[in-house]
Amino acid sequence: MHKIIPCFLITLSCLSGYNTHAQGKIVQKNTPDTVPAHVDSLKAAIVTAAMRPKMKGDTLEYNTEHVDLHRSAAVEELLKRLPGLHIDPDGTIIYNGEKIQHLLVDGEDIFGSDPAMVTRSFNASKIARVQILDRRSEQASFTGIDDGARTKTLNLVLKESAKDGYFGKVEGGGNSDGCYNANAALAAFRNREQFTALGIAANNGDVGFSNSKSGAAVSLMNAIVSADALGASAGLGIPRFDAAALHYANTWPGAINHLVANYQFSHYYSQPITSTQMLQAQPGNVYGQHQLSQSINQQYQHWFYGIYDWAPNTTSAFKINFHYSNSDGVNRFGAAGSSSFNDTLVNTSLRTIRDMVNRINIGGGASWRIQVGKSTNSVFSASADVTKIDASTSGYIYSLNQFYQSNRPIQPRDTVDQRKEINSHNLNVSSSVGYTKPLWKGTALGLAYTISYIVDDPLQATYNRGEGKYLEIVDSLSSHIKTQDVRHQTTANLRGKVGCFSYTIGGDWLGYSYSQWDLNSTASTLHLNYSKLAPRILLYFTPNKTTNFGFSYAASSGQLFPTQLTPIKNNIDPLHVTLGNPDLKPEFSQNFKFEFRRIKTWLTYFSVKIGGTSNSIGSKTITDSLGRQISQSVNINGARSDEINLSLSRKLLNFNVWFHTSGTYTRTMNFLNTALNVNNAYMAGGGLDIGKYLADGYSFQLGTNFAYFDQINSVNVAAPIRYWSQTYSGNVSVFLIKGFEVNTNFSYTWQQKSSAFATSTSVLLWNTYVSRNLFHDKLVGKFQFNNVLNASAGISRSNMGNVNTQSSTNIRGRYWMFSMSYIFDKKFRRK
Repeated sequence: MHKIIPCFLITLSCLSGYNTHAQGKIVQKNTPDTVPAHVDSLKAAIVTAAMRPKMKGDTLEYNTEHVDLHRSAAVEELLKRLPGLHIDPDGTIIYNGEKIQHLLVDGEDIFGSDPAMVTRSFNASKIARVQILDRRSEQASFTGIDDGARTKTLNLVLKESAKDGYFGKVEGGGNSDGCYNANAALAAFRNREQFTALGIAANNGDVGFSNSKSGAAVSLMNAIVSADALGASAGLGIPRFDAAALHYANTWPGAINHLVANYQFSHYYSQPITSTQMLQAQPGNVYGQHQLSQSINQQYQHWFYGIYDWAPNTTSAFKINFHYSNSDGVNRFGAAGSSSFNDTLVNTSLRTIRDMVNRINIGGGASWRIQVGKSTNSVFSASADVTKIDASTSGYIYSLNQFYQSNRPIQPRDTVDQRKEINSHNLNVSSSVGYTKPLWKGTALGLAYTISYIVDDPLQATYNRGEGKYLEIVDSLSSHIKTQDVRHQTTANLRGKVGCFSYTIGGDWLGYSYSQWDLNSTASTLHLNYSKLAPRILLYFTPNKTTNFGFSYAASSGQLFPTQLTPIKNNIDPLHVTLGNPDLKPEFSQNFKFEFRRIKTWLTYFSVKIGGTSNSIGSKTITDSLGRQISQSVNINGARSDEINLSLSRKLLNFNVWFHTSGTYTRTMNFLNTALNVNNAYMAGGGLDIGKYLADGYSFQLGTNFAYFDQINSVNVAAPIRYWSQTYSGNVSVFLIKGFEVNTNFSYTWQQKSSAFATSTSVLLWNTYVSRNLFHDKLVGKFQFNNVLNASAGISRSNMGNVNTQSSTNIRGRYWMFSMSYIFDKKFRRK
């Protein structure tokens, strides 16, 4: 039996068979089940299984059409059988240590960056082939001018027999305690047309269509926090989540017309409670903070984007895109905390925040390309884009702080009672032109120029309360500025292939001009100008169909934002104030990477990454004797990040075996008062995964991972942070009787105590379910028992620079649920 997933899904096919444009060339695609040309890659990625995969150009493909799976198996179960691919419990797909960031179905983007939404909803019997590729950006694919950007992508190619019908499911479940999860999925395919609809309503902790308890939760929480300028959230908690989504794609024959459109709606409500312990290594002492926070968070969001491609003939093409999103949130936050030096109390605090948040993002663009001369690889292109982002946060802050010396309170207490308005109106207009031309056999020159004009008038207004009203503006906490940002980028690339060797050599010249005016003071202005050369090299050598070498070098320049440059304080936490820096310069990073892949009896992957950053943006934090902190972004040279990975996988005694090991080194710097602190962090680890699958018999996957963390801060070398961590996971399903599935799955995480945290942490999450198929597998009844041991699993630990944090958040405890699912698979009636 397949795992029942909360999704509502419909899909009608829109696959190959239309004109597309790649690498400056307009190509007619007629071969069935191939990747459309707007799905692009440069280097080979490798997957293997019981049957040897095949290399198709720069994409490696595995034929899954005849893999033996039980009738209702989801795509995720199919992927688990491919050595080199690992599926985390939350549905995240890992390929040789790298996360799959995007998933396509027949080359079409269905809602983008949540692959588990499809892998846990689509039936594996519909999949003919699985492909892994490094996808280029949409702009690079359209113009043929390589910008160096790559996205690790998995493409599912459907069987032709799946393109003339519909399938899906409807599910509802709950228990006597009011816990529920209702969802549905419907997928229909007809030739080149594709339509998808999804829906979910749940309060059992699911916050996305992928049924992800961690990955989707993290991304959702990041989106909510980043939209709220006052940070009025205590974490994820146990959310109530309602969402719906629509997807449509189609390609019409003749003069090629291709349309893809996606829409999503979501409503999120949660009441998280989080306990946080934060320790900062400082010269001669440790600054510790403890906080208990809780909040009520609610957000509504609408999101839409669409792309229309039109090729009126074989020499020209047009692309039009449009996007829109609108989110509204209401948040209530409260926190109580204390700070200390070593074990000596220096302050206590009570803080509340109430706010309303709105963000509207709307924009679109158009691109055009035309063949120049007789060569199909000689192409001129032009594009223009505009985006308008309006963001506003309006709220109130109340803070009561008590300070201590020699364990005695200092009078009077510090009280902050203020109203905040934080607004931004960002307009970004950009245009570009490009030209590609073949120089000699196998080599083409790409040239492009892009100019972007960005204006904004951010407002930060703070008002003190007086006579019951918030009318007294606080000048030191308020600003209203106008910014103008002009960016130039000139790109030149040589791209070619000679035998088994392919290359891209070139880079970008980046010009940046920033101006800032204080609207409250005509005498206050700021002007920044700089330029950088960012070279880029990509080299790939594939001597045969089983071996691939890759080398890349890329340099890039970061961007600065008005909030970093404006010298105005932000006191949303009065004990930890941040301050802008008008002297800040952008970061400049350089990264080298070497990769080796080989398909033989063993699937082998090895990589080394070396990276360094000049003008890296760190922080300068001044902490006074009462525990009050002011932090400001500053430039510091010397940051770096290095990584090494090794992955081996194969079939061994009819088991899928995957061994992986990795090591990382990072160096960051920051100032603590006047002292420069160098943070050197090392982490090494590895693990082993073993799996086996017998259709309608049993399946299991067991995994383990060990890691060791070692960090030393130069300001306090006597207190290094060192600890081991271990993770074990397992998923076992048994089909003892036809139509019955018994499943149990678990994950155990242990982290050793350290000089920062006096106790070890351990969490064992254990879930189990029993399901029964009825009426020829069309109806499925399921009883599940989650978090059997009632574990407090919302524990996390992080180490960033000299700051070490451990937190515990409320999650759904032990609960049971009974659900029923109806599954269908039909063919369309022929006319």
